[in-house]
Amino acid sequence: MEQISDINIRPMARGERSQVRAIMRRSFPLLERCVFEWTPNVLVAEQNGQLLGAIVLKLFTLPHHRQGGTITWVFTAPEARGRSVGQCLVEAGLTFLDQQGCDDILVSVEGFNTSSSKLFALRGFGILSPAAQFQRYGLGTFLVWAKLFHYGETGYFLWARPAPQKADSSTWQWWGTIAANSAIGFLVLWRLDGAHAIEPVMGLMLPPILVGLFGLRYLAMKLMALQQGIKVRFRAWESGFPLSIAIAIAFGGTMYPMPGGVYPITNQWRYRDWLPKLGWIALAGTLPVLLLIWGVWGLSQMDIPPSSTLSTGLKVTLFLGKPLVLFDIVLPFFPFRCINGRCLWDWNKLVWVLLATAALTIWWL
Repeated sequence: MEQISDINIRPMARGERSQVRAIMRRSFPLLERCVFEWTPNVLVAEQNGQLLGAIVLKLFTLPHHRQGGTITWVFTAPEARGRSVGQCLVEAGLTFLDQQGCDDILVSVEGFNTSSSKLFALRGFGILSPAAQFQRYGLGTFLVWAKLFHYGETGYFLWARPAPQKADSSTWQWWGTIAANSAIGFLVLWRLDGAHAIEPVMGLMLPPILVGLFGLRYLAMKLMALQQGIKVRFRAWESGFPLSIAIAIAFGGTMYPMPGGVYPITNQWRYRDWLPKLGWIALAGTLPVLLLIWGVWGLSQMDIPPSSTLSTGLKVTLFLGKPLVLFDIVLPFFPFRCINGRCLWDWNKLVWVLLATAALTIWWL
């Protein structure tokens, strides 16, 4: 049992599960509540006999017979927010995991969840890039993802203690994103080829067109960030690639592009405070791509020989671009909430409605 200020952190009693579940249900949207799971290690925060929140902890085995631990859920009652209950729970949870002999403590944090990222950064955690994950865990990285549910949501990053000793490269992450999306694109084309719906040359055009679409999006966001006075860097969304593969397999060859995102080069920032600037950055990333896809669609309606290189290039651009604008604009919620649509929705709902309408229209044409 641990006493922090006047908040008592202790193991959850057997009869308190229903109370803790009620707090959880008030803390998360419906879709997130559906994937909530218990573990044998749950700590609760209590004050004056009232439960204020809980933290759910998991222990698991890392490669090379090392011990790992993670925080799978931490939540507080809405009326208790702003009273440091979450910080108390995290401190107690980390102490528990240290006492269990964990060599590495890992947490999966959404990129715009700045309250959590700051909290972990101040406690010795750092983001493990995809390359750093494979350097540390090898092929066991995929097992680590499974343990942390680091495969079902877009825009989550893996934070680790001890933190990586060497800074990662945004450039390598960007080209890795191109390579991974190209591989998924080949998978989608292979699925479509079973229906004799593609030409072989489409596969050759796919990587360079991906570079063009993702490059336009990234460059526009980078330039707008500079105009807004924000230093940003690119981060790959590795947690979204398994979901992209699953969509490609389950829905008959539908492409779910995973372009990655840009984030401030600091852990000491607040999403709400920076939202007016982040909204402009998101708009800069989505609008040029949306206009380009509309222009490509217009060209595709002209009398162009179907067997020509231009016709094939237009097909590939629409094949990649239509789902890109759909997912990047229209779906600002779990499990897609780290895309630009999330910033647009939070920043200016009228702008989001206009862009979403245009994206849905081009999708159905």
